[in-house]
Amino acid sequence: MRGVVHVIGLTGGIASGKSTVGRLLAARGAAVVDADQLARKVVEPGQPALVDIVARFGGAILTAEGTLDRKRLGSIVFADPAALADLNRITHPRIAEAAALAIATWADAGASVVFYESALLVEQNLHGQLAALIVVAVTPEDQEARIGTRDKLSIEDARKRVAAQAPLEAKLRVATWAIHNRTDLPALEAEVDAVVAQIEPRFGPIRVPTPRARRATGAHALLRSTLVTGFPAFTAKRMIAKLVAAEPTTKVFVLAQERFAADAAAFVAALGATSDRVEILVGDVCDMDLGLSSREYQALVRELTWIEHLAGIYFMGIDAQTARRVNVDGTRNVLDLARDATRLERVVHWSSALLSGDRAGRFFEDDLEVGQTFHNAYERTKLEAEKLARGAMRRFPVTIVRPSIIVGDSVTGDIDKLDGPYYLITLIATNTSNLRLPMLGRGDAPLHLVPIDYVIEAAWHAARSPDAAGKTFHLVDPAPLTAQEVFERVAAIAHTAQPRGHIPRALARAVLRTPGLSRLGRGPLAFMDMLDHVVHYDATNTARALAGTRVQCPSLADYLPVLVAHVLAVKQPTTRPSVEQLDPLD
Repeated sequence: MRGVVHVIGLTGGIASGKSTVGRLLAARGAAVVDADQLARKVVEPGQPALVDIVARFGGAILTAEGTLDRKRLGSIVFADPAALADLNRITHPRIAEAAALAIATWADAGASVVFYESALLVEQNLHGQLAALIVVAVTPEDQEARIGTRDKLSIEDARKRVAAQAPLEAKLRVATWAIHNRTDLPALEAEVDAVVAQIEPRFGPIRVPTPRARRATGAHALLRSTLVTGFPAFTAKRMIAKLVAAEPTTKVFVLAQERFAADAAAFVAALGATSDRVEILVGDVCDMDLGLSSREYQALVRELTWIEHLAGIYFMGIDAQTARRVNVDGTRNVLDLARDATRLERVVHWSSALLSGDRAGRFFEDDLEVGQTFHNAYERTKLEAEKLARGAMRRFPVTIVRPSIIVGDSVTGDIDKLDGPYYLITLIATNTSNLRLPMLGRGDAPLHLVPIDYVIEAAWHAARSPDAAGKTFHLVDPAPLTAQEVFERVAAIAHTAQPRGHIPRALARAVLRTPGLSRLGRGPLAFMDMLDHVVHYDATNTARALAGTRVQCPSLADYLPVLVAHVLAVKQPTTRPSVEQLDPLD
């Protein structure tokens, strides 16, 4: 039985920081329905609203990829009140319908309070229908400066956008509470906490209780149903744990091969989630319909709203046939599922920054095929899989994340297996002789390592940022150390002999056969290509998506001792995994 839910408006002028306030409330466990996000969803490719907008404003307001060019449309409607009114007539009824469903869903989940975030609550005279109203206040001068910086607009265009909304004084007159945003995040957090302290005695706790586990059915089911592929890979496990912890109203489906089904059930139980909240689906991304029965597949496509596609081969020494089967064919099958999902909100495709291949210089998030060649089948098939995901952006909302080389948790050092850079970390950290090992290659190129905890947090936040559909996000260390610096620091931390000199890669195979280094030969030789390959990954989209959050990539220099300590605690040099161990993978 649904209890009484109090809907509190959250508004403010453009660039006032209301979305930051919304994120702060959500971080405190509150239910937040963001009208801006709903507005973006209703105009995504394949949605009826986009068809109506094109019919009214013409195909020129679309990008080459078929998505809405917001900047171009904005320049039209903010200069023409009639055009703005036409746009509102197309979008507002659909946004209102989506908002009503979202609020009802939160009510079913047990929320006492739902914050409805919208820029136009006062302009549309909707505030009178709400239990209370919060206005985020900022001066017009600050608004104009932020808009100009954020959207790269002239001061004249920025003023037009501010002028298109009701003045701040009109909003403050009808506000229950005002939150003043002076760009100081700690001060803003204090103001949010002060308002929450006044809300809860009147309307009840803002934190949504964890709902009693139940299968989602009907219009007022759990807010989302998310499919996670890739179990038992470390990234998939961490994403499952993140979804369970951060999204109490999300039903999670875990796709696992039959031989991993029992492990998946044990993992879910260890998280404290019941089989109704997290359901194991026995299948395989490499099979048609993901290996599900017709009944399972049809039930899934009716319910599914979100896909985290993490399954793939990550081992750089894998054979081309296996890499293609998992990375390319598996992605194609997942996109077929997405095409059939009637309630789909997003596909998050997990790609890799390493698809840059031998490209030197700066590699941007929008870059894909830029004339690079590839060191191995892993890189090649990762690019081919991403091409499929990008092609699907014309049909439904897709977000792509590209982590670089993932290492252990920056706090605990935890990692599932010691491979990739760990071959050299292990070799140097456990070198009890006085032999000063040479670097394989010059080692003066940046080594792009990124910790698993940052990858998961950044991917989760970036994919849920307002304009994430159709974008690619590099999840990388913005200031990577060189390979030489990394391995010298490893030796210093472990108190072992420092590496000395280097050997060209052309001689590496011969070196790997020498006494003391033979165990390294069991690792992927392709890893050596990264030790003197100078590439820098631009992460502008990621930085924008994470602005206003506390998510940032830690410096490797700060957490490298934790990684080395974990290696020394394990004290078991890894061996080359077999294909059987690698599938289905990461």
